[in-house]
Order: sequence, then structure tokens, then C-alpha cells
Amino acid sequence: MTDTGSAADLQRFVDDALALLGSYQPLRGPVSSEPLESLLDQCRAQTARLAAAEAEPVRMIHHFACTGGTLMTRALACQPNVIVLSEVDPFSRWFRPPGSFAPSDLIFLSRQSRLPPSEATIERMFVSALKCLWEDSTRDGRRLVLRDHSHSHFCAAADPSERPVMGAMIARHFTVRQVLTVRHPLDSFLSLHLLKSAPGPVAHLEGYATRYLAFLDAYPGVEIRHYEHFVTDPETECHRLADALALPVNPRWQDVLPIISLSGNSGRNGRRIALRPRRPLPETVQHDFCAPTPAYEALCARLGYDPDPTGAQAPTR
Repeated sequence: MTDTGSAADLQRFVDDALALLGSYQPLRGPVSSEPLESLLDQCRAQTARLAAAEAEPVRMIHHFACTGGTLMTRALACQPNVIVLSEVDPFSRWFRPPGSFAPSDLIFLSRQSRLPPSEATIERMFVSALKCLWEDSTRDGRRLVLRDHSHSHFCAAADPSERPVMGAMIARHFTVRQVLTVRHPLDSFLSLHLLKSAPGPVAHLEGYATRYLAFLDAYPGVEIRHYEHFVTDPETECHRLADALALPVNPRWQDVLPIISLSGNSGRNGRRIALRPRRPLPETVQHDFCAPTPAYEALCARLGYDPDPTGAQAPTR
């Protein structure tokens, strides 16, 4: 391009700019004499706000088996940007026999070795993996919900007090939001009994109630929501579950629910959310009521349920 051409182009740019300025109308009214905040100051203010904000929590839902927990956890999985990890327990020894193929499960594989790791090492392994998932999820705007497998701890372990409590373990490393869900203990025990999932310490109702009380004691102060209330008014109770975990609610979550599948869905299935009638009491459970049941009665009183097998299933509000 020649010098003459460059000068002509520059002149056109100047003329265009002057034409734009010619239609400029100044702001009417008083104009603040305060200087505009610099970009650097804005960045500093935003950094300070982020530093002061509460860390994104790891959310946890706890319940016994056969208490409707899968349904309520599926409802949480319908909410915006939620990732649910179902039936989590790094200390569990259930369901997988030694020598099973488990290429991605380092905790299980290391436990099968001649020199298995300590529980402290297992905790470090689990927390390290969880931290990676939590960091990436938080960065991408996703919300992590853990559904722990309380049955492994409180119903299968010889002595539940000898191993870590999931909620307390996670709280040592993360900010935690928790909720605990329950169902009438007689109904959950009957379902467990039918599935032949009531091993030694919980084979009878009184032993089951004793372990249930220990479970409740392990989570003092954690908000409790009732399965019977959820199936009676799922919309309201879903909002209450979400509020307990600081989660937004998808107003169409019930439309999404049928496509959400989670492990542990061992109860009576069906698309309709409704309270099911109590199962008949088998002879062995009827026999349990022939002896005093102080733990069962204390459990029902604690959770607001009628202990009478012929009484109401729903708790008092």
C-alpha cells in the first residue's frame, strides 16, 4: 500500500469517528465526580467475596435399609446438577467375595492382599479420591451427594463402635450438609426380614431396634425426615430434603424420577408414590412381641411412631 493510500484510509477512519461523535448527547442530570472502580479493585473485591463464601459442601443422606431411602435419594438425583453416589462405605465388607474381579476398586483389592491396609490408610485412599471428584464437580458447578451404606456399619458389623462413622469421617475433611431419613422400624424390619437381609445382630426386632438407636446416636443434631410424610406429600417433602442439603429444586422433578436408577432399590416397585400397607407379620416376628421390647418401644417413641403392630404407620407430626 502506498503512503497516499494509507493517509486516505486514516482520513476515512477519522471522518467516521467524528460523524459518530456528532450524534453524541451528553448525560443529563448530575454526574458523579467519584472515579470509576478500577478493574483491579473489582478483581480484589470478587476474590475477597469468594474467600469469605462458605465452601461447597459434600452432601450426605443417611438411612437404614428398607426405609424408602432409595426413593428419596432418587428424588435428590432429579435436582439440577446433582451427582449421587449411592451406597458408599469404604469400610464395608459386604457382598463381594474374596478374589472377585474389581479392576477399579483399589480399596477392595488392597484388602485382599496378604498385608491389608489399616483403616487409617483406607480413609486416606477414600478421601483422596473423593477430593478429586469434589474439586472437579465444584469447578463445573455440580453438587455432590453421598448416600452411605449404613447397613454395612450398623447391621452387619460385629461391633459398630469399632469402625469410623461415615458422616464424622467426611466432616474431618470437607464442609458437610447431612440429612437422615427414617421409616416405621417395624415396617423396615419386616421388609428386611422378607429379603433375608437380617443377619445375626439384627435377626430379631429388639436387636434391630438396638442397632437403629446406635445409628441415630451416631448422627446427633442431624435433621430427620420421615418416609411416610414423603410418600404422602412428595412435593413438600422433596423441598424439605433439598433445603436440608442446600439444593435447588427442579419443579418438574417427578417427571424425571422414572428414569433415575440407583443401587439398593430392593423394595416394592411402582411408578406411583404412595404409602403401602404394612406387610403381614410372620410367625418369628409375632414371637418377638411375646417378650418385652424396650429398645423397640424407645425407638418408636424417639421417632414419633406407634409401636403397636396394629397401630398407625405414619408418625405423629
